[in-house]
Amino acid sequence: MIYRIADNIVCPLGSGSANVYEAMKEGRYSSRLHDGQEGGIEPYFASVFEEGRFAAGCRADDGAESLVPGDNAGSVRAGGGSFRTDSMTRLESLMAESVAGALEQLVSNGFRDFDTASSRVIFIVSTTKGNIGLLKPEDGFSNDGRLLLSHSADVLSKAFSNPNRPLTVSNACISGLSAQIVAGRLLSSGKYDFAVVTGADLLCPFIISGFQSFRALSAERARSFDVSRTGLNLGEAAATIIYASTEAAVKVGEAAKLGGKYITMAAGSIANDATHISAPSRTGEGLFRTLSDLSPVLEGHKVGLICAHGTATAYNDAMEAVAISRASLEKVPVNSLKGYIGHTLGAAGVIESIIPMYEMCFGEILPVPGFHEIGVPVPLDVVSAPRHFDGDAFIKTVSGFGGCNASAVFIASGEISFSEDKKPVQDGPVRVRLLKNVRLDVSGNDVNGMYRDKMPDYPKFFKMDMLSRLGFMAAEQLLEGLDGGLDDAAIILAGRHASLDDDVKYMATITPGDYYPSPALFVYTLANIVAGEIAIKHGIHGETTFYIEDAYDRLFMETEAERIIGGGRSSKVIFGWVDWYDGKGCADLSLMAKA
Repeated sequence: MIYRIADNIVCPLGSGSANVYEAMKEGRYSSRLHDGQEGGIEPYFASVFEEGRFAAGCRADDGAESLVPGDNAGSVRAGGGSFRTDSMTRLESLMAESVAGALEQLVSNGFRDFDTASSRVIFIVSTTKGNIGLLKPEDGFSNDGRLLLSHSADVLSKAFSNPNRPLTVSNACISGLSAQIVAGRLLSSGKYDFAVVTGADLLCPFIISGFQSFRALSAERARSFDVSRTGLNLGEAAATIIYASTEAAVKVGEAAKLGGKYITMAAGSIANDATHISAPSRTGEGLFRTLSDLSPVLEGHKVGLICAHGTATAYNDAMEAVAISRASLEKVPVNSLKGYIGHTLGAAGVIESIIPMYEMCFGEILPVPGFHEIGVPVPLDVVSAPRHFDGDAFIKTVSGFGGCNASAVFIASGEISFSEDKKPVQDGPVRVRLLKNVRLDVSGNDVNGMYRDKMPDYPKFFKMDMLSRLGFMAAEQLLEGLDGGLDDAAIILAGRHASLDDDVKYMATITPGDYYPSPALFVYTLANIVAGEIAIKHGIHGETTFYIEDAYDRLFMETEAERIIGGGRSSKVIFGWVDWYDGKGCADLSLMAKA
């Protein structure tokens, strides 16, 4: 378990988590109808920053900009220090403001000893598309390093003088909760005392057109779980949660409390549907498995709320309802925040963990805006009017492209507890063994040739992008001869360029005057899809997570695999490096199993 010690939301509805929560309680929302932008983008409902602050469009900020009222232009306070924002992109400036606000919350609560320059602090960034708004149709294969998703994490950690290599998690719409679960593993390992988890994304034509290509966006305010829902709203935001290990939380003391209570992320789980890369499982299999994993932690606690993903799309809401019902949680009050600030992508899992913390600690559940009548296949207790929070725990759920799902349980208590940190007695540390390693350094023709030479017909292969084909073929060789036993396996991968190769191709389809955005191409502009393709082929329902790194850190990935097996949810882990860009790729995959 890990302790939340500070948080901060920066979104069009307001700055500061408490301010955003109060605005939602007043029934305010920041989504509105937009007429569309350049090209063929249709009108859409979205929550975007006002022009002149963090405006939609993801343009690079060439000049200095004041991020904290009263500061000198181009700087942000972080406790007693400051740093320049002149060279930051808008996304990076937004993330920096979010982190600075969380640090200032600690100071205002009386804790002045938090040092971001300590080696015991790790920065973790969650984002789906990073600085994708900087990509231009004429770029071809772009050499703009700011488009690498790890760039923003590097800028952020350096701005706060942190000496560690930051982590970047890009796991589609579950990125924000995935990053928190990763933080939990790292803090529980004892290597770090604190984790600064920041999720952020901004909107731009690239993102808007992609969701419109799926006919997923609504032209009105999102009504999650309602029979008349017409689709999702998008939003832009950044949010930060600072977590502490139990020992470190003791040092923070009373300053860590929210509404007089300590909040822990007591458990989190990630699982894959293993059915489809862009449609949720009709049985809610992956989400159901994550909810089932939380059951042992829930004993002795009362869950007062499920803050659902609740995109207000037909299939997502139905899938979540089925999964919640299968987990016997259908009587727990359910809400969604999409109708207030839209779907904020990489920030969603962070924001939608913070706001329920305030609902739990201050006792009032927010209603689902516009909800009138249940419109999902199983009954749920959807909150349609403000309601008292009755309990000491809440559950957050998220789902995303690539078949990925995640859930986490957060618990409020009056004191810091060491007892729940104790693990079941074992005969010693978990023992693992590396079964096999496969490395491929190839071109496109090589990958396609491998498929033709070594595999039976798999109709989907040539529908995949090259990153997925490369990872897919490497996994085929890695798992060759393995006789089953993969249902609970996990897949954790890393790469440098993420989906930049496909981003360039997709950008070419939304050029004004030649506008034909393809949903089949857009879905592959998410790097985690490669893990989803492997999971579908081999019936893998364990965790799937994608990290963005400048180079392969084998030790980190191997250690993460050990932690996952040690957690008891997976008996095998496929881990490694998969990277593809400009016609060339490298895959270096390993298979680890419990000994």
